[in-house]
Amino acid sequence: MKRLLPLLIVFGLLMVIVPAVAADPATSDTVTLPNPIYCNSATCLISQIVRYVLGTIAIIATLMFVWGGYMMLTSGGNADQVKKAKETLAWASIGIIVILLSWTIIRFVLAGIAGTGQ
Repeated sequence: MKRLLPLLIVFGLLMVIVPAVAADPATSDTVTLPNPIYCNSATCLISQIVRYVLGTIAIIATLMFVWGGYMMLTSGGNADQVKKAKETLAWASIGIIVILLSWTIIRFVLAGIAGTGQ
């Protein structure tokens, strides 16, 4: 096993290096790749990244709403479990508010940087 790992590493490197060295740029056709990012500016790119991150956090906050509701329904009248469920629902609500406020602030700042005045 000790001899197999270095051999696999060398073989893997050769599989990457040899075709790259063998390609002749003068005779090869130009390859154009489509741009997977639909943004042409840095502010658009930052806006897209922030949107995906905040969207993921919003999904987590929504799941916390579901979890708090489940805890409330299955508490069976236990005061401690009802208290934990209410705290979970309150913190999920605070999380949603923070997400919306942060998105608003970030859009305002990015619009100011881009000069679009949105």
